[in-house]
Amino acid sequence: QYSIGFRNGDSNYHYIDRALRALSYEGKIDEISRKWFGTDNAVSFPSKKDALKDLGYIAERTFIIGVDLDSAPLAFQSGEEYIGFDIDLAQAVCDRLGWVLKVQPIHSENAFVELNSGNIDCAWGGMVLEQTDSKDSKKKQKMTLTAPYLENRLLLIVRGDSKYRTGSSLKGTTVLLGTDETYMNALSGEEKLMKNFGAAQRVTGGSKACFEALAAGSCAAIVADSAALAYYTH
Repeated sequence: QYSIGFRNGDSNYHYIDRALRALSYEGKIDEISRKWFGTDNAVSFPSKKDALKDLGYIAERTFIIGVDLDSAPLAFQSGEEYIGFDIDLAQAVCDRLGWVLKVQPIHSENAFVELNSGNIDCAWGGMVLEQTDSKDSKKKQKMTLTAPYLENRLLLIVRGDSKYRTGSSLKGTTVLLGTDETYMNALSGEEKLMKNFGAAQRVTGGSKACFEALAAGSCAAIVADSAALAYYTH
C-alpha cells in the first residue's frame, strides 16, 4: 500500500489532505492517473467540494517532498528532470495551495530519518508505508500517514513473445529485480519459485531498469509492481 508520510503532529498533513480532496473532486487526480497508468481507476483519494475553504489564508512557502527515484512510474528521473505520477500530483497540490514544490531524492527505507531530521516535509514518491490497525503498532508509529491511495502488487513478468509461461519454466534463468528490500522479501517467501531461478539479480534503477532489460532480452523475467506494468504497457 502506498501512502504519503508526515512527521507526527505536523500541520502540513492537513493542508495536503485538503488539497488532495479538492483535486479529487475536481477530476485533476483522475487526469493525472490516466496520463501515467492509462486509467483513472488506478488510484483512490477521498473527494470533497471546497475542501480548502476552512483553512483560511494559506501562506506562501517552499514545500520539500522526499521521493525514491527507483519507483517508476511514481517517481523517477528522465535526463535532468524528475517525473512521475507522484511528482505531477505533488505539483498539482502545490499549485492549488500556492506553494513552490522542491523535490528531494531519498531512499524509501530512510523516509523516517529524512522526515525526523527536517530534510523533507513529507515522504511521497512511491513510498511503501503501510497503515496498521493494531494498538501496539499505532503507539510505535513514527509518522502520520494519509489513507493508502494505491494498492500495488508485485508480479513476475515476462515478455509477450516469451517461451516462459510458468514459474517452473524459468528454471536456470536470470530474473532481475530492483534493490528495494520489498522485492527481495517477497521473493524470499516463495522458496519453491526461488529454487527454479538460476539467479535473482538485483539492479539499480528500479523498475525502469528492469523493464528496459526485459525489452532488450537481457533477462528471462523481472519482478516489478503492477503500477509499473500499467505504465509500461498502456
